[in-house]
Amino acid sequence: MSTRTLKIGACLALLGASAAGAQRDDCLTANDPAGDAVLRRTDHGNDGTIHPAQLLPDVVRAEFCGWQPDDPEDDPYTGETIDADEAHIFRLRVVFAGLINPPGPIGLDGDFDPFRHGNSPLVGFLDVDLDDDDTGGELGPSAETRYLANVARFARVPHDDIGARIARSRDDLDNDFYTPPQYERSGADFALVFCGCFSPDVLELDGDGDARFESDESWLVTGRFFERSRGYQDASAAYNGSEPGLYDPVLDVLFEHSSAAGETTVTLVWALDAIGAAALAGESIQNIDLNVANHTCVQEALQDIIDGADDGGIFGPPWELVRRWAGEEAWDHLDVSQWREITGLFGAPYSQVEPTLYAWTDTMGEERFADLNGDEYVNTLDEQLVRTAIYGADGGAGDADGTRNGVVVIPDPGWNFSLYDTDGNMRLDLYDQEPYGPLADFDGSGVVNTQDFIAYLNAWAAKLTSADFNLDQKVDTIDFIAFLNEWVAG
Repeated sequence: MSTRTLKIGACLALLGASAAGAQRDDCLTANDPAGDAVLRRTDHGNDGTIHPAQLLPDVVRAEFCGWQPDDPEDDPYTGETIDADEAHIFRLRVVFAGLINPPGPIGLDGDFDPFRHGNSPLVGFLDVDLDDDDTGGELGPSAETRYLANVARFARVPHDDIGARIARSRDDLDNDFYTPPQYERSGADFALVFCGCFSPDVLELDGDGDARFESDESWLVTGRFFERSRGYQDASAAYNGSEPGLYDPVLDVLFEHSSAAGETTVTLVWALDAIGAAALAGESIQNIDLNVANHTCVQEALQDIIDGADDGGIFGPPWELVRRWAGEEAWDHLDVSQWREITGLFGAPYSQVEPTLYAWTDTMGEERFADLNGDEYVNTLDEQLVRTAIYGADGGAGDADGTRNGVVVIPDPGWNFSLYDTDGNMRLDLYDQEPYGPLADFDGSGVVNTQDFIAYLNAWAAKLTSADFNLDQKVDTIDFIAFLNEWVAG
């Protein structure tokens, strides 16, 4: 598709109006606050180098809609959203704050050039659950690069049932599907993938030709950017993907930057069924044949794993991920408004080769910062979880300083992490309670005043556990001084 004529470039002037058309209720959408991107390294030692000019990818929103292009073959990006139950094609748009560029290769095939197209390459994964059932996910090391394995690095727990499956520390990432938490079992059936696994082909639609994605440019990049979840591989008869059983066709993705909006929009248009696939190819309708190198669509990818589940003969974790597709009809899962959940994990590559590949910067899901129990509220219950985590680990094997002092130093930081490290400094201490209000607000009124001082003094005099201000599991003069300093600071 990257050999399309530049007719598509002439149509880009219309894209702003048509692509920004009414955001229908039958679209599947997810929003994320702008400005919440923070760096969370994954390398041993937590000191891997990041490009000094890297803008941390900060996802703002994602949207799946039924889509009708005006000219599907030559310009699939200009058109209108339509009722999802009538669509043969869908459009996926993901919006990031600032100028973010397509990634170059990160060295998996020996070619390390992640900044080939700019200083702020995007890496990460946007997962979507089609059936709201306990199907889908990733297995083995690839599961460690997805949302459930990393969302705790951002002190977040999803509000829905997958919250029980997140890894709360590195200890949970054991590559054993049968031990909890099952971070492998995300429920995701498809994913938008920016892994840096390959060098994409580039067609500059609106650019200066210097192979650097810059302000107000528009590029088509071609590669295996949208794939069915790899956990289905053993249940699949698909061929001509990157590996047997993988359904990851070569597709175009549109990168557009708008200086006026201060955003980069990433757009994928793909077929839901054989009719849509034929329209995008400008050819006659083809029967489903499981060939990932010709017409491809969601229908074909689903029918493949439904047939695999119906036929059986699959064992172990792959069977657990696919078995609930048995007896299903692919047609019943082509309405994008009925797709169930979007989760995302995005970040940046390191500027030098690191075994862990990615430094994460933002997540997308049903979550809130510092909601550590996943109940949708950020309150004293979460704060108590921080205190409990410190009390349980301080001075033990999981504390690198080996001393009971109210500070838990995470060993091998970056590689290791903790849900309760709310400030991301790779140590648990009293300051991880700051998201829940001023540390000296002892009575929980929301303000620091004389009443807090009196309440704390009474608790300290009575040697109550609540007066253990520095969390070293004893109440003494050091606690009083520490509280007084915070109280004076307000």
